[in-house]
Amino acid sequence: MSSFEVEQSFRNIVRFYSRELYMINRGHKASRFFGETQRRKLTKIGVLERIYVHQGCRLRLSDEALSVLNAVGSLSDVKI
Repeated sequence: MSSFEVEQSFRNIVRFYSRELYMINRGHKASRFFGETQRRKLTKIGVLERIYVHQGCRLRLSDEALSVLNAVGSLSDVKI
């Protein structure tokens, strides 16, 4: 990530899709929540990444998306 706007956009996307990304992180397939075009775009911007297993290819959360998701989760536990 190069500029502040790009990083902020990435964090906003992860926050917007946080519910779906939690489910993907727990082992559900990304195709259950996102269409082909959305999966391709999320992979391109770095939210999802491809991993290759003996059965083919799966999508999982990138390390950066996982760290943003954990920060969002810890903030949602705090009640104001």
